[in-house]
Amino acid sequence: MKRYIVIFMVFFTAALFAQSDEMTMWNELYDGADTIEGKLVILQQVAASNPSGSTELFARALDRLVKEYPDIRNKNELAAADQSAILLSRALGEAQYADAAPSLWFVVQNFQGTQDAPLAKSDALIALGKVKSERYLPQIAQLLRDLNSRPPQDRNTQIQNERIAYGAIVALENYKDPAGYLAVFFASTGWYNERIKNQASVSLPQIVDDPTDPLNEVVTSPGYSYEIKHLALRTEERSQAPDTSKAKIALSALTEGWKASTNDVHQRNELSQMRKLAIGMIRRYGIDDPAVYPQLDNSYKRGIDMQEKLDTVRTLGALGTEDAARLLASYISELHQRRQSNSFTRDDESLIREIIPALGQTKKSLGRPVLLLVQNSAAWTYAIKDLAAQAIKELTQ
Repeated sequence: MKRYIVIFMVFFTAALFAQSDEMTMWNELYDGADTIEGKLVILQQVAASNPSGSTELFARALDRLVKEYPDIRNKNELAAADQSAILLSRALGEAQYADAAPSLWFVVQNFQGTQDAPLAKSDALIALGKVKSERYLPQIAQLLRDLNSRPPQDRNTQIQNERIAYGAIVALENYKDPAGYLAVFFASTGWYNERIKNQASVSLPQIVDDPTDPLNEVVTSPGYSYEIKHLALRTEERSQAPDTSKAKIALSALTEGWKASTNDVHQRNELSQMRKLAIGMIRRYGIDDPAVYPQLDNSYKRGIDMQEKLDTVRTLGALGTEDAARLLASYISELHQRRQSNSFTRDDESLIREIIPALGQTKKSLGRPVLLLVQNSAAWTYAIKDLAAQAIKELTQ
């Protein structure tokens, strides 16, 4: 009965607002409501009319709600509390009302018991991100990490946790702080449904332009699977990180790709794919770290397929350094010996046709002796000799 009286008062007093202080009236009506349901009706009316000064009422209402919440036992009142928290979180988040942060976090930690509680938590998390309360950034990131690491055992819990995870992901996107990046990254690979994982993927580039440091941590850590390391490298490639940063993590991934050892066919293929992506990134972005050459040498000599070897050769040619030219020259020398010993294979033929032009591309004179060796040897076909002659010309340009 009281609820209907409150609703009647709302409509009755609406006609008087033109002659009265509107927010004073709304505050009096709110204070006069003696149930959570009654207060919710007032808050819904305020939100619909959106008068000037409503943010202060919403902030006061949320503070009051969280103080009263531990004593609420009635199911209908609990449901009204959840709906109130949703309304107030959205309003205060849009207003970027930072003083509401402690009450918003209370909602995240304590609201439970009805089907709308996860939505209340989700909206409170999103609001915290909008007000950018630094105090709660670590807790939100930890909350999402905890959700990522504990797949629920039943469907109902899964739905609830996905709703909360969504709020945490959007909150960390709004914070735009590197401290939240990895939690969102792992959400994009986690147990969630596609909507949640897609949201995480969309949020990642909004958090930070250059995610190299956190992603490099994933690539180099022994605690993550090859699939996750490969995903971290792909994520870096899609980011807005500068070329030097992309090259840095590519070298890390290439190094990790040769540090690992496995007999599992799937995992070996995953490592090969990661190495090939890293090699391609090094070719595109360049790198001045000499540590890259032993790893590229590994890919040429130990790569599990021809594509990795060919990618390596092309990358060495693109790098164009003395170290790159020295490796390419050594490969030609090895192939020349194989040619003379009649152990030359069809794959060797494919390699020599790539290596000679790559050496010419470096324009380094140290490659001339081995190219002259090929050009003047009866062991090679005219086609290969022509490639060597053209490469020598490039060295002299």
